[in-house]
Amino acid sequence: MHHRRRFARSIALAVGAILIGTLASCSSSDDQPSPSTETIDYSFAGYSAQIPADPQRVVVIDSRTSLEFALLAEYPIVALDYDESSHLASKVPADAGHLGGNLSKEDVLSYNPDLILISVGWYESYKSKNLTFEVIAPVLVIQDGSSPDKETESLGGPMGFMGEQLALLGKTEAASAAQARYEDALGAARDDVGSVAQTKTIAFVSLIEDKFFVFNTPNNLTVDVASSLGYTILSNDAITAAQSAAIGGYSAEFGWENADVLADADVVVAQNLDSWPGNPAWDRVPAVALGNVAPLDYDDKVGFALTYTDFLNKLTDITRSLK
Repeated sequence: MHHRRRFARSIALAVGAILIGTLASCSSSDDQPSPSTETIDYSFAGYSAQIPADPQRVVVIDSRTSLEFALLAEYPIVALDYDESSHLASKVPADAGHLGGNLSKEDVLSYNPDLILISVGWYESYKSKNLTFEVIAPVLVIQDGSSPDKETESLGGPMGFMGEQLALLGKTEAASAAQARYEDALGAARDDVGSVAQTKTIAFVSLIEDKFFVFNTPNNLTVDVASSLGYTILSNDAITAAQSAAIGGYSAEFGWENADVLADADVVVAQNLDSWPGNPAWDRVPAVALGNVAPLDYDDKVGFALTYTDFLNKLTDITRSLK
C-alpha cells in the first residue's frame, strides 16, 4: 500500500497558534520601533509550552526523535546528544556541542538555549528523577508516534505525528517535502526489490540473553516500512496472545523454548544481533540457519521521514541479498 498520510491540522491552524508580542521599551530621542518577539502556543498529546517561533539557540537532549525533528524543522542546534554512528550524525552542525552522559541542568544551561527539544520518553525518564528543564528555557516534547492513544491514533503512526507536530509550528511545507522524499525513495525501492519482498514474510525481534521480543504492530517504524515495501509481517496466534498480555501491546515476549514462533519467517531483522551471547535455539530458526538475518540499528527503531528513508535503504539491501 502507498502511504499518503494527511496532516490533521491545516496551515491556518498552525499559523493561528502564533502570537505576536511586542517588547515594551523606553527609546532614546530617535524613537526606534521596539523589537518584537514571536511565540507559538504549542499543545500536542498532553504536552504544552509557549515556545519561540524563531529560536536561535536550540539544545537537543536525545539522539533520535527530537534530533531528527530539530533537523526537519531546520532549527539552529547549539548542543545535542547523538551517536556518531547514527545516520543523523552527518547532518549535525560541525560546531555543535556534544552533551555527555549524566546530564545535568548545568550542562544544558551552559549553552544558553532559548528552546530545548526532548522526546517524550526521555522527558518522562528525567522527570521521574526530578530533572526538568523548563526553568532554563521552553521545552518542546516530541512524540514519535509509536504508541498513539485515542486522541492521536487517527494520525496513523510516526509519519502522521511528524506532519502534525511540524504543522503546529507553521512548518507544513517542511513536513510535506520530507514525506515526499521518502515516498520517492519508496517508489524506487519497490521497483528494485518489491517483487521479491511481496513473496516474503519478515520478523522484527530484539534479542536478550534469556528471551526475545517480537515487534509487529503497524505503528512501529520498521514494520511500516517493510509492509510498504511489500513484505508480509510475521504474525501468529502465539504472537498475538503474547502481545495481548503485554503492557501496551507493543511487543510479544518469549523465552527461547518458544523460538518456533519464528519458524514461518523468511527473514529476521534483529536488534542486539552483534552484542548478545547467542543461543542454540536461535541458530535453529529456519531463516537464521539459511543466513537470512540482518541487524536492526538502534537509531532506526524510531523516527520520522529521515529514519524511514535510512531503514528503507537498509531493508532494500537486505532484500537483494536474501538466499
